[in-house]
Formats: sequence, C-alpha cells, structure tokens
Amino acid sequence: MARVVILTGKRGVGKTTVCRETVALARGRGHECAGILTLARDSVRDVYDVRDGETRRLTKAPDDDSAVVQGRFRFDSETLSWGGAVLRRSVPCDLLIVDEIGPLEIERDRGWVVAFDVLQGGAFALAVVVVRPELVARAQRRLPGLDREVVVTTRENRDRLPAVLMEMLEKPDI
Repeated sequence: MARVVILTGKRGVGKTTVCRETVALARGRGHECAGILTLARDSVRDVYDVRDGETRRLTKAPDDDSAVVQGRFRFDSETLSWGGAVLRRSVPCDLLIVDEIGPLEIERDRGWVVAFDVLQGGAFALAVVVVRPELVARAQRRLPGLDREVVVTTRENRDRLPAVLMEMLEKPDI
C-alpha cells in the first residue's frame, strides 16, 4: 500500500535538504524517484524536476504584474503549470517528492493542487510531502483514506530523517 509522509517543521529547518538527501539515498539503492523540489536562495525560488533534473524559476520580480501573488511571493504561472505537469507524469515511481504544498494549494486551490489527485492515486511506494506546520491538518483532510504519517523536522533529527524515510520506503510495514 502506498504510504504518505507529511514532512513538516519550521521555516529553514532543512525539510528540502531532507528530501534531497532521501532522493540521493533512494537512487543509490536503485529506486525510481520523481516529483518536485523547491530550491531557495535568498528570495529566489526554483523548482527542480526530481526525475529529469530540469530546473525552472518559480519566483518573479516584485514588479511583474503577470505573477500569481501569494503572501510575499510572486510566482510564475507558467512554472506553476509546468510543475503540475511534472507531478502528473511523476507516477508511477517508488519515491514521490512534493516540495511543497502551501497556502496557494490548500487555501486557493491553485499552484500544485494536482498533487492531491496524484497522491490519492497511490502509484508510488512512499510519498514525502512538505507542508508548513500551520497547514498540516488541512492537508491531511485533503488526503482521506491514505496511509499517512506526520514527521516533524527539527535541527536535532534532520540528519537522521533520510535514513528513517528510506526504511519506510524499503520496509513499508513498519
């Protein structure tokens, strides 16, 4: 049965790093990995296609009127569409990464909202879904009937989490 881990934790604690390192471990053991990672450098955000390695700029300049505005961020609508397409074609796979589902998806049904359908399809062994702490309960309600677990990333456990996630991938009954 497909398993979903909602990876949460404070901003800047290392959730994306945990995802990246888990992908590296899984690939090293021959697992098929797919999905999206959101990479941050200062105020710039890029989206990385885990399977193909393509990267696209997610954030737009503050004065760009074509952007999708969410809080302090201005997102490129074409990159949001591309990311949704990446998620749709990511399955089947062993390890699915969705970094991240945020207010745009949960509060406005925009962005990578397709992730909820992909996750409900269950065509993966393990999905790691990054969700901000304040949105976890709402994300869980959008994923009924799935075998899901919330894992909180902290500075103390972040270095161990990729190995923990690999164990979940390779021994789904734990």
